[in-house]
Amino acid sequence: RIGPFLIGPLLGNSPVKCISQYLVRKEGTGKYFMAKVFTENQKPGETRSGKMLLHTEHSLLSLLSSHPGVIRQYGLFKVRTDGRIKDTSCNPTSGDVTPRVGLIVDCLVRHEKSVATNNYLNLQQHVIQVKRLSEREALRIFHSVVSVIVSLHKMNVVHRDLKLGNMVLDKRTRKITLINFCLGCHLNSERDLLTDQLGCPAYISPDVLSDKPYAGKPSDMWSLGVVLYTMLYGQFPFYDQAPKKLFAKIKTAEYSIPSSGQASANTNDVIHGLLTLNPLKRLTAVEALDSIESCAAAWYVLRTPTTPAQVVPDVDD
Repeated sequence: RIGPFLIGPLLGNSPVKCISQYLVRKEGTGKYFMAKVFTENQKPGETRSGKMLLHTEHSLLSLLSSHPGVIRQYGLFKVRTDGRIKDTSCNPTSGDVTPRVGLIVDCLVRHEKSVATNNYLNLQQHVIQVKRLSEREALRIFHSVVSVIVSLHKMNVVHRDLKLGNMVLDKRTRKITLINFCLGCHLNSERDLLTDQLGCPAYISPDVLSDKPYAGKPSDMWSLGVVLYTMLYGQFPFYDQAPKKLFAKIKTAEYSIPSSGQASANTNDVIHGLLTLNPLKRLTAVEALDSIESCAAAWYVLRTPTTPAQVVPDVDD
């Protein structure tokens, strides 16, 4: 068990290797949540990394607790090792004794214990299912996503792992919730620069790949450009099975809009504004939101053709 939560089965794929996700139920209730716990059999350094990621996510979600569109957390609790989860993180011979803890968050993954979770679908799964979204639906969803990012950036919080798989759609309400803040960062000021290379390869910005200190907010916005492009065209703007070739395309912003003409010129301009090499000229969250609202207003007088679509490749993070 983890605090007052009883541990159930593993849930889905974790966003990072050193953390596992479990379905848990709060004792004495029928309420289910997700617990994020250190993965078993990790090396001491990876255990420390996992603990740091959990504490980072807990800290950021606590800061953002009142913000709509952000997954809710319910605290960090010690893992009681009763055999359900083996406590392999304490290694006396290595001198690394790290008590295991679990972070409890809302469960936005389908599971058999609650029919309500049938409404949850991350956007990666959604795009794979429908192949690509209509311009109207893509703009509606993207507006919701960027609205959340505006709030985060105003608080100097950067997510650093924005991708379709970290955005959960409630099919009933059509609302979006951002998840997996373990790679995020709370900047001290607008002038703060980052140096570490984090994120999913297909969504990573040229700033992160530059081997130079970079600003976190423009990097988030680049990732959102990849999100919008992929929703509209059913494929990534930058893709190659070889990481070096993929990163070379990203560093030069080597992409093109498919000739199918799925989206209007105004919407494509938003993509171009987000996938701009110079981070100082890239659209900010506020600018992107204004542009999306203009696109949505103009969209109703435009007709978009229907053409065969590609399926989004399921890139392994």
